[in-house]
Amino acid sequence: MNTSSKKNTKQLDETLGGRLITSTYNESTVHDTVDSWNWNMNIFEIYDEIKEWTESDQRNVLRYAYRYFDSDVMINELANHLTGEAVA
Repeated sequence: MNTSSKKNTKQLDETLGGRLITSTYNESTVHDTVDSWNWNMNIFEIYDEIKEWTESDQRNVLRYAYRYFDSDVMINELANHLTGEAVA
């Protein structure tokens, strides 16, 4: 990860950290989970990974992922499907 990516990730963590819903996933766990998806998983694989999580965990991770992946439409659609709420 280059310096620019680290800086952007730090800003994203700070921006979203205060907005996380109470869940079993803390800020660093949310970041690590989303970072592990970084262009390595398609939306169906992400769905399979999180479909049985609690709704609050799904919301936190998908809200973070939506911004991490530059407002990806498919992440927003997945959030809407799983939680009934868009993250946009």
